[in-house]
Amino acid sequence: MQITIRKHGGFYHVFDDDCYILYYLFDYKIINRKTGFPLSSLNKVINKLTDLSISYEVIEEGKRDFKKLNKYNKYLKLGISKYDKDNKYLSIYSKLDSLDDTDLDKILEYIDGIINEK
Repeated sequence: MQITIRKHGGFYHVFDDDCYILYYLFDYKIINRKTGFPLSSLNKVINKLTDLSISYEVIEEGKRDFKKLNKYNKYLKLGISKYDKDNKYLSIYSKLDSLDDTDLDKILEYIDGIINEK
C-alpha cells in the first residue's frame, strides 16, 4: 500500500483511505474522502512520510516520484481512528450545545466525576 499524491493546479490532492493518514499526521480537512495541501507543503509532507516509513508516490504532470517504504497500514488505522473520534467528539459537542443549562450542568458534573476518578 502507498499514498498517492496527485498534483492539480496549485494543490496536491490525496483521495480515499490515503486522506485519513494525512488527516492523522497534519489535521488536513477531509471532504468527500479527499484532502489537499498547497504546493509549498509538499516537502513537509514527503519528509514526514519518509520519517515514518510510509510508502508514497507523487504524480505530477509528466513526472512520477516513488518511495517504497512499509508502514502505510499502521498509519491508515491511526488516521481512521482519529477521524472517527474527532467526529464523535463534534457530534457530542453539538448535542451538548443544544441542552438547557440544568441538563448541561448535570452532564458536565457527571463527566467531571469520571475524569477525576482516573
